[in-house]
Amino acid sequence: MRTVWLYSRSGRQSLSELSAQMTDLLEEAERRGYIVVGTSQDRHSGNSIHRAGLKLMMGEVRRGNAHIVILWDLSRLSRDNSTLIRILNFLQDHGAVLVTAGTDLRYELSIRGLESSLHKRAVQKRRSLPW
Repeated sequence: MRTVWLYSRSGRQSLSELSAQMTDLLEEAERRGYIVVGTSQDRHSGNSIHRAGLKLMMGEVRRGNAHIVILWDLSRLSRDNSTLIRILNFLQDHGAVLVTAGTDLRYELSIRGLESSLHKRAVQKRRSLPW
């Protein structure tokens, strides 16, 4: 199924930035032919996993209502690698696919040094990669 959740985040208090991100994400979902089942956003630092919009998205993934998550780039999940890896592991454990609309996801993972650890984890746990 091609059900998708759209997630945006900004550390700034600017609503226009979040609106612009969401518009871009909606266009990407439409271009790919996905069925948007929900959206959430946070105006908060990405260093914590305790964000209302992030928790909402993760809950829908956990329940199996969203199979794909689209965001602008990895920094929307977190700029902190330890927080980011926790979220990516969660997506991997629940069979969700992550799509970045503004960047090349594998390149971002590679320059952050995370791609090989996710590959290794996928083999160990016999799970697919979250992209």
